[in-house]
Amino acid sequence: MAISFARYIDIASGVIGAQTVAERELVGLRFTTDPRVPVNDPISATSADDVLQYFGASSDEYDFAQQYFSYVSPSPISRPRRLLFAAFAQTARAPRIYGAEGSYLLATFQAVTDGTLNLTMGAHQAELVGINLSSATTLADVATAIQGAIRAETAGGAQWTGATVIYDAAERAFILVGGDAVDAPVSVAIASTGTDLAPLLGWTLSATVFSPGSDQQTPVEAFTAARDVSDNFGTLSFGTVLTEDEIEATALANAALNVEFMFLVSVSAANAAALSARLINVPSVGLVLNGTVGEYKEALIQAIVAAIVWTRRNATVNVMYRQLAGLTADVTTTADADTYDGLRVNYYGQTAKAGQQYSFLQRGYLMGPPTAPLDINVHANEQWLKSYLQARLMSLQLSLGKLAANDAGRATVLAQVVAAVQLAKLNGTISVGKILDATQQAAVADLTGDPEAWRDVQSKGYWADCQIVQETGPGGILEYVAQYTLAYSKNDVVRKITGSHNLV
Repeated sequence: MAISFARYIDIASGVIGAQTVAERELVGLRFTTDPRVPVNDPISATSADDVLQYFGASSDEYDFAQQYFSYVSPSPISRPRRLLFAAFAQTARAPRIYGAEGSYLLATFQAVTDGTLNLTMGAHQAELVGINLSSATTLADVATAIQGAIRAETAGGAQWTGATVIYDAAERAFILVGGDAVDAPVSVAIASTGTDLAPLLGWTLSATVFSPGSDQQTPVEAFTAARDVSDNFGTLSFGTVLTEDEIEATALANAALNVEFMFLVSVSAANAAALSARLINVPSVGLVLNGTVGEYKEALIQAIVAAIVWTRRNATVNVMYRQLAGLTADVTTTADADTYDGLRVNYYGQTAKAGQQYSFLQRGYLMGPPTAPLDINVHANEQWLKSYLQARLMSLQLSLGKLAANDAGRATVLAQVVAAVQLAKLNGTISVGKILDATQQAAVADLTGDPEAWRDVQSKGYWADCQIVQETGPGGILEYVAQYTLAYSKNDVVRKITGSHNLV
């Protein structure tokens, strides 16, 4: 063999300039109290059928998913690609194993006289041996025998001695529930001796759900836990009734993240006014009237945002006037519409013309002060633009050897901002040619230090700059920071058309 050529010439190959940081998907996140969703492990569905298989036909989650995935956006045609469900342990829960659905044969278990189950629940692990299932006459008997073996492991404490195992004939699955509702892991491992029962019970398949126990959570804790796992969602809602205090606390926690997520809250005729009063100055939260059992109007808003394909021309949409077949109008009178508009509550309303009735979502408002994005479409657009630039700028740092603290570094950052702006103008996030009033012109001048900068915002849709500044870093050391500023004309939408007919 010859001497390696790499001793003399050694060339490394790789792709440069690749984006290494993923952009967020602004899909919907729904919090559920169903323990089949493990704490700290959201599940993903790409269709209503996925949700049907996971939660069942009679579940609220399936009803929600049907409405969410039924939405189709106007031109350009698109629909939500994904829906997430995250756990909300509204009450403390015991650890559980939901076995995979299957066609379990009694004869398979009757042949087992030396069964072994290697189980961990809570802080205790044990390999239960000598489990004899030969006398079982039903699958329920099999579950009872497994339960007896687990309960006999007294060293595991109440988690084990109070455990239950059932065979759910409707689900065609074996289910284990621990005996203590506390924060506790649950898992199975390969048995070292005898006949391993875990595979026979459907506890080792990809469809098996291991749901750890959990202490009681507040909605804020559930939101924080889900966000710590992944921030790859844009809107969130809860599938259970929250108190006004819980709603306000969650809204404040979300608002502190500064236009990162949109929190949609279901309200009724009974509590709409009270919640409006409490949340009117809290940004990034939207109230949605739900007056029909089994319908979730917040699902429509979450679907609208999730369906936007930001790389398409004119992809952004006006949330008002969006429709979903099968939804019931909860507001049918002008008086009620005036009431809910005044409360800044969104609703599915009905109007009529020439004997035809038209129902659609109204009016696409969010809560918050005037300095916050108050239109759902504007808020969603800014969520996308912020996420897009975060991914692009982090990829820049990871892919370059260095970002120089000079004019070259400044230009490099500014180029990324301008590239994002061009896409934002293509998809409709940034509006070109919108007339700025005197107050807006003054605000742009104050922000930029340039009394003529507003002309760029009005004619080009944006003004951008980047400066290299010095700041004291976390370790008390002086660091250089590329600090960019972007002012852009948000894409406002028309909610009403008026006309003037002049007959001569």
